Amino acid sequence: MDPTAAEPAEVPHEAAAAGKSTPTAVDESPAKAFWNFLVAFGKFLRRNGKRLRVWNQRGGAGASGLATLVETHALQSAGDATITVALAGSLFFSVSTDAARSRIGLYLLITMAPFAIVAPILGPLLDRFRRGRRTALAITMLARAILALIVGHALSSDDPSPTQALTLYPAALGVLVCSKAYGIVRSAAVPRLVPESMTLVQANSRLTLAGVIAPAAAGSVAAAVVATLGHRTELLLGAVVYVIAAIMAWRLPAAADGADEPAVARKRTTGGLIPLDLVGRPVRDALRSAASLRWLSGFMLFFGAFVVRVHPFHGISPTICLGSLAIGIGVGNVLGTTLGPRTASIAARRLSVILLAATTGMCVVVAFDYALITVFAMAIVAAAAAAVSKLALDATIQREIADDVRTSVFARSETTLQLAWVIGGGVGILLPARAVIGFPVAAAVLGFALAIALGYRPKRPPKRGAGAAAA
Repeated sequence: MDPTAAEPAEVPHEAAAAGKSTPTAVDESPAKAFWNFLVAFGKFLRRNGKRLRVWNQRGGAGASGLATLVETHALQSAGDATITVALAGSLFFSVSTDAARSRIGLYLLITMAPFAIVAPILGPLLDRFRRGRRTALAITMLARAILALIVGHALSSDDPSPTQALTLYPAALGVLVCSKAYGIVRSAAVPRLVPESMTLVQANSRLTLAGVIAPAAAGSVAAAVVATLGHRTELLLGAVVYVIAAIMAWRLPAAADGADEPAVARKRTTGGLIPLDLVGRPVRDALRSAASLRWLSGFMLFFGAFVVRVHPFHGISPTICLGSLAIGIGVGNVLGTTLGPRTASIAARRLSVILLAATTGMCVVVAFDYALITVFAMAIVAAAAAAVSKLALDATIQREIADDVRTSVFARSETTLQLAWVIGGGVGILLPARAVIGFPVAAAVLGFALAIALGYRPKRPPKRGAGAAAA
């Protein structure tokens, strides 16, 4: 035996016998690892912050105020990420699959509750007080800062008191209400801040991209803070981010509030909702396609998570499978947001057909070949298609709808999209966690939406009395 080959193996043994650690066995404490992570993250921001700011202000966005709105949106999205990270473990990862189904079902119901307030009440109210949009944006963020502290207190104990348990879900509901109200007001304000050299789709794409990148970065920091310092500290940082975002909202140009224009008379239904037959066919068609793809987003998120958790891919842990699904959704969001402005020249109907055909085809592929690569590709395609359709819908509303009712129409569209997402997620948690069952169901739903986009209209049964009247 070569003595030089055996020598390295004896050194660690001798060191261990002497009770000494070797250079390769140095363990970092969680606090030290967290500090190193923050230092690396800070260096990254310092190196790239100036580039991001230059990118954000180009095209006249700095002068028009759009850049400030993008920065505000990025900060509030980062704040939302801190609450999402705090709630994610208690809803899904820390419990069994059956318990996760019931908790997520409750969560889906809670996500619809804000729209009982946002659509019929806040939308028309904010249309009447268009000159207070900056204040409305800031209030939604300050309210979330307070609610984040409440959520942090409720999650700070492993054995929460009855009071803590009772405050968690109402506080989470309040966060959702404020978040949806913010999104509606922000979308209504965008047309007044778009520079002349930029289209509405490009402006929406810039906002959406900031809303994807900022939560991804903030979520990683939040997860590290939770692991080392706990939920309360993590949500305290989230509250600080919300306060900074509120200050940024007040710094928006006065143009964001709107002008004192005479209100255009519009027919409204009871409760303040504008009927879809009054918003024009372009908006209806764009909303129908976007709702179908949002249904797929909810279905893919929850059904996909349960499938890869119950039936992980061969030789791969469920955690890695879930991570791959999450990465695919994130990549798809970025890809769709990046490609969105390049689809502005495509006719809305043709774009809907392309997106629905691509997602339907991917559902069929996954149903026949359930594998890591196909599920990953499905997540990318579904998220990208949903992002492109949402950009097209927002631009259509901003272009076609008058300013005096724009907030109400956005409230209606957001309610429809959220309902579609909830239904998709509900179907996903009710179906058995088997790819051969779930993805054919998704393909059938999207295939029907594709048929409608191609011009198919299901025949409606004649109303009672219509035949007698005709006779």
